[in-house]
Amino acid sequence: MNYICTWLCADEKGEESIFPQTGQKSSSQSHQNIYWRCLTLFFATSFRFNKNDKHILFTNVKHFPEVDGKRVLDMLADLQVEIIYTDFKYKTPKGYFELFQNQFYEFSVLEHIVQNNQNLEDSYLILDSDCIFLKPAQQLFDQAKEKGFLSFEDDCTTDLVIHGLSRKDMKTLYQELLNEPLNEIPGYHLGEFLLASVKNLQTLYADFMVLWPELLRRNKLGLPKFNEEAQTLSYLYYKNGFKASTSKTLLKRFWTNPVFYRNVEPTDVDVAVWHLPSEKQFGLADMYDTMIVKQDNYGLDLSHESYVYLAQKTLGIPHLTMPKKLKYYVLSYYRAVKKRAKLKLALKAAMY
Repeated sequence: MNYICTWLCADEKGEESIFPQTGQKSSSQSHQNIYWRCLTLFFATSFRFNKNDKHILFTNVKHFPEVDGKRVLDMLADLQVEIIYTDFKYKTPKGYFELFQNQFYEFSVLEHIVQNNQNLEDSYLILDSDCIFLKPAQQLFDQAKEKGFLSFEDDCTTDLVIHGLSRKDMKTLYQELLNEPLNEIPGYHLGEFLLASVKNLQTLYADFMVLWPELLRRNKLGLPKFNEEAQTLSYLYYKNGFKASTSKTLLKRFWTNPVFYRNVEPTDVDVAVWHLPSEKQFGLADMYDTMIVKQDNYGLDLSHESYVYLAQKTLGIPHLTMPKKLKYYVLSYYRAVKKRAKLKLALKAAMY
């Protein structure tokens, strides 16, 4: 059986972390509604192509909201999504790392899988909710079948610091954890994508259970440690000899905002899964409005050509329309000015 999954781990009041892309308090309903929209769109686009696969939402939320006049529970039921509740067991302590503290929830997901599914050949594809499908997932499962694993690496330089660590920093940390020298600088795997068999998930989770107390120990002593799930998974993959795929047509992380950084190419229209972190409140929100709010059947009645055209036009892949480009510039600069004003107020308050 193939499983296609995403997750939502909601921060509670008093346990907020920073999500720069939303600019909102992470425990607020408005912030969380951004992710409810994303995951509903995620399942709608997956169901379109992958009706024979099992769809699962993992979450720590017990009471599901109504968003844009629609009950999330009803929408997920329509899309044949199984909802699995699991606690957030691997919370980092205060001050561990300010960004995206809920990312370690993914290991609660792995724990549930290995404890509840003993079919070693079953495969789980776990994606961030700000992804959409443009092609069937079967090609992903097919490529993972031989080794029971598939992953992709960020093409970042060895010196680029991402979430507190560069790849060179990761090499040093790997050597300390493994107690052996490394002859190479390890790759940084994309944390938004995990595809593995239950057998390999058992291995990864078992190794994580050994690693987790060491991360907490290192944090307490002020030593370098993995700050998020992608760094952690990259280490677990390296430890077990799991190599990244070099395919350029299965998944891509798109940075689409022309104000800051844009990595879109004409050939990207052939990519099967689009990950769009900066589109949560732009193109993905617009696509959700078109397919989920304004249509009765989650866009499933659209022809394939119409669906692909909608995705390309709404998300600006491969080309941005002029209205969309203008929207980016206006909102991006507005938010930058707003953040700067908030900082000035905070500094002024601190002086008195």
